[in-house]
Amino acid sequence: MNGAFWLALVDTADMVGFTMTFSVNLVLLGLIRTRGKNLGTYKYLMSFFSFFSMFYAIVESILRPIMHIENTTFFLISRKRFDYSRLGKINSAFYCACFATSFVLSAVHFVYRYFAACKPHLIRFFNLPYLFLWPIGCSIPVTAWASVSYFLYPDTEYTESAVTNVLKTHYDGIKKENVSYIAYVYYQYDTDGVRHVYIKNLLGCFVHYFVMSMTFVVVFYCGFSTWWTIREHRGASDKTRQLQNQLFKALVLQTLIPSLFMYIPTGVMFIAPFFDINLNANANFIVFCSFLYPGLDPLILILIIKEFRVCILAIIKGTGNNRVSDIYTTSRGKMSQVVVHDLSG
Repeated sequence: MNGAFWLALVDTADMVGFTMTFSVNLVLLGLIRTRGKNLGTYKYLMSFFSFFSMFYAIVESILRPIMHIENTTFFLISRKRFDYSRLGKINSAFYCACFATSFVLSAVHFVYRYFAACKPHLIRFFNLPYLFLWPIGCSIPVTAWASVSYFLYPDTEYTESAVTNVLKTHYDGIKKENVSYIAYVYYQYDTDGVRHVYIKNLLGCFVHYFVMSMTFVVVFYCGFSTWWTIREHRGASDKTRQLQNQLFKALVLQTLIPSLFMYIPTGVMFIAPFFDINLNANANFIVFCSFLYPGLDPLILILIIKEFRVCILAIIKGTGNNRVSDIYTTSRGKMSQVVVHDLSG
C-alpha cells in the first residue's frame, strides 16, 4: 500500500482515536468519581492514566506522526501543524517519551495489583507521601527513552538526503521544511559493499529494548503472582474476591491491548531495519495502532468492572432508577469541573 493510502488511514485514525479517547476517558473519570469508592488508591492511578491518555491524544494530534522503514533506516516523521523549527527534534523526542510512558504506566498498574493481592503490607507505598515517588520512578525509563531518541540519532548529511527522498517518493505533497524527524540508522553499505555499523544507534535501540523488556518482566511476574494468589486465597469476602478478579481481568485485557497495539508493532519497528526489511509506508500501521490505543485501554475497565458496566448499561437502556440518573448528572458536572481545572492548571 502506498504512502497516500496510509496518510489517509492514519489521519482518519487520528480523528476517530482522538474522539474516542476523550469520550471514553471522560466517562471513566465520571464513574471513578461517583462509583469508585471501593477501589481505594487504585482510583488515583486510573484517573492519572485517563488524564495522560487524553494528553497523549493531544500530542499525537498536534505532531501527526508518520513512520517509514527503508534501507536499514527507520524514520519517525512529525508533520507540523505550525512552525516550531527550533523545537522540531525536541517535539519528536517528546512524542517518544509519551510513547514510552504508556507502557511504563501499565507496569505500575500491575505492581499495584500485586501489592494489593500478594503483599498488602506494601500497599502503603501507594499512599501519601510515598505516592509521589512513583512518578519520579517512572520518569527514569521514560527520560532514558526520550534522551536516547534525541542524542543518539543525530541529523547527518545522509539522513537529510534520505528523508527528503522518502517524502518525495512516498508522500507527495509533504515538503521537507514542514516536518521534523528522527532517523534510526543501523548500518550502511559503502560503494565496495562493506557494511559500516552505527554503534551509537544500536546502543540506543538496546536502551529501548531494555525498557520494554523490563516492563514485560514486571507485568508477567506481577500478573502471574496476582492470579495465583487470588486463585488460592479463600479467606477474603466474596465482594473483595469479586472486585479483585474484575480488576485482574481488566489488567489482563489491558496487557493484551498494548501488546497488540504497542509492544508488537514497536518490536517490528526496531527489528525490521536490522534485517534490511523495507516495509516502506506500511510501517504506518504502528501509527494507526498508536492513535487508537488511548481510547481502547480505558474502555476495558468500564466493561470489566461490574459496577461501572451496570451503571452504563442502565443509562443506555433507560432502565436505571433515580439514583442512577442522579449519578450520571453528577458525573457529568464533576467531569467538567475536573477537566476545566486540569486545562487551566
